[in-house]
Amino acid sequence: MRSHEERVAETKRRIAQIEREKRRRRNTITMASAVAACLALLIGASLAMPGIAANIQTGDYSGFETAASIFHGGAALGYIVIGLLAFLLGVCVTVLCFRLRQMNREDDQNKEREGIHGAD
Repeated sequence: MRSHEERVAETKRRIAQIEREKRRRRNTITMASAVAACLALLIGASLAMPGIAANIQTGDYSGFETAASIFHGGAALGYIVIGLLAFLLGVCVTVLCFRLRQMNREDDQNKEREGIHGAD
């Protein structure tokens, strides 16, 4: 039979474990929805980019025909924007994965601390 202090300590441990699981679940859902939103933004921008690029009129620059001639056609602007958005999406996913890994490590450390204190 457990003493009163042992029951209180076990109850506190269970409450902390439930709170950790809720926090992890909430953070995972938040991060997954953020990744999905970034991906939807990227897809939406890539679908809208041909129409936007067609409306952009390149100016007539006399004497500068060779300056940045790779971007002269106007279609390259869409590719540049989509490339930058894809890069930003990659950065966001990397940061989110790093945060998930860090939270898992913190949870493991908390479990180890509770295991050590619970054994005392």
